[in-house]
Amino acid sequence: MAEEKLILTVDLYDNALTEAPGDYVGRVRITGTVYNRDIAARIVAQRTEYRPETIENILNIADQEKALALAQGRSVIDGVGQLMAQAKGSFDGEKAPFNPAKHSLTVSYTMGKVVRETLKKVEVQTYPASTGPVINSVLDSFTGKTNEVLTPAQPLVLNGSNIRVLGESAEIGVYFTPSPSGEPVKSPLIVHNYPSQLTVMIPPALSDGQYTVSVCTQVSSNSQMVKKPRTYTYPVVLTVGSGEGGDDIL
Repeated sequence: MAEEKLILTVDLYDNALTEAPGDYVGRVRITGTVYNRDIAARIVAQRTEYRPETIENILNIADQEKALALAQGRSVIDGVGQLMAQAKGSFDGEKAPFNPAKHSLTVSYTMGKVVRETLKKVEVQTYPASTGPVINSVLDSFTGKTNEVLTPAQPLVLNGSNIRVLGESAEIGVYFTPSPSGEPVKSPLIVHNYPSQLTVMIPPALSDGQYTVSVCTQVSSNSQMVKKPRTYTYPVVLTVGSGEGGDDIL
């Protein structure tokens, strides 16, 4: 069987951090999210003898054991890369205690051999980026965490470009959609509405689970209005509460 051709699309955006003409930055176009159930289906497609439910269960257990190993201070190496727990924040003195208000735990990632070798086979195609809305980061104001969690009924700050929410269409707004599937819930309030930054209220009724955030607007670059609404969905999946309402991210 012929090996599948791997193609990554990189969208080129004008570099706002420099005034040099013709200076652009590239952003890989994310085309979806893969969960353990999807990985299980891919493995089954390779004609394995195991059922997809069995494979998914093993993958979920493996995720739990990897997380436990990280919490025990171990380095975790798998086919994707190497993971290690890290402490962030400055400490006042050599005996200073860990203060959750100042410090946090995160995980560092180093790309593994399988990923490095696979990326060498990728054909990269570059295109001018769409002039529509683009979200670059999402900050939960209540916890102060970026690209991680959502706190219902609290402010959420979205940074990006061309994200000012304007238009006559009923679909215009900021939405929170259960992942991997579900009905979008519209933000009830937009506090700040600027081309590069939005502050919105997270819907109070969001149940525990995982969500994507999207912006729908008729504003294009240079504050120009377009005829049809454009929607941008931020590719990072965010968690409400324990996240038990959806699958864990790989």
